[in-house]
Amino acid sequence: MFKTIIEKLNAKLNDHGKSIILNNNTAVRIDKNQFYSIADKTAKRTAFVDGGNAEILGGGNFSLQLLRIYAGIFENNKRIKQKKTEFYLLVTAKHKNGRIFYDTEAFNTHLRIDKEFNAFEQGLSEHGHKAEPNKIAESARKITELHIAEELATELESGDIIVRDGDLTEGTEQEKKQIEKLQEKSQGKGIIVAGLSKTTSLLTDSGNSASAVLNKIGPSCAWYYPATNNIGFTKLNKNSNYVFRLDFLMPDKLADILGGLKANSKDACFIGYPYGLIDADRFARVTTKEKEKLKLMLMSKGGENFRAHLASIDAHEILNKIV
Repeated sequence: MFKTIIEKLNAKLNDHGKSIILNNNTAVRIDKNQFYSIADKTAKRTAFVDGGNAEILGGGNFSLQLLRIYAGIFENNKRIKQKKTEFYLLVTAKHKNGRIFYDTEAFNTHLRIDKEFNAFEQGLSEHGHKAEPNKIAESARKITELHIAEELATELESGDIIVRDGDLTEGTEQEKKQIEKLQEKSQGKGIIVAGLSKTTSLLTDSGNSASAVLNKIGPSCAWYYPATNNIGFTKLNKNSNYVFRLDFLMPDKLADILGGLKANSKDACFIGYPYGLIDADRFARVTTKEKEKLKLMLMSKGGENFRAHLASIDAHEILNKIV
């Protein structure tokens, strides 16, 4: 049986396909001649931005989250400055004009988070189903990361680079507004903005992983493969086995982005991935230990009222422990 399964899976994985599907309307042809090697460049001053979040308490109608956003500024591959922002975000459901919306309230931060999210907005809901409260928190985290990037653009200088851990595409109207603000501020000062995604769900027309296919057929060097004027794929070290999605706002500065990321992607702990993003991930991450400590404290103060609303969520966790 397993032999048959392996044969079928190998046959599927070996069918590379002829194009990469970006969305319902856009496909990019796979062409071995479209790989471009990345030239060596001295790394410019670069700010790396990442965020972490964890649900402290949650039910079907609310979620209390701890959000942490971190930025590390590197020059000559050495961190010269760091900035960390963390706050609590309370997401609660409400009924308005016959539809479900979520209100958000941020605590202990100067940042302004959009107050209201439509639970059925296309970028949040899946297959027409209401978005869960924690999905709102994820969008709020992305908006906050983009806002921090906008703040960094104020203190950086022309030619400097900002790299977000993640894409630069808008999933919601609120995300779109913040990306536009970041673009206006950064381009006005000549700041280069990019987003590098560790994982991507983009597929080829054969249903294969786009990044895996490009990794198989790509040259044995650090390379870039274009998809659109603002999106592509890149392998940042010849000895790496990883291909990442790259988003950017200024196509004419692509060589600077790639050269800077390549120069920062030599650390042996994750070769081919920018050390600045490794650093940002470490400081932005909300650990399970932190989460459990905060949950215990809030549960002790909230009493039975909290427990009643958490029961539906906890039931699933109990089953997991039994199994």
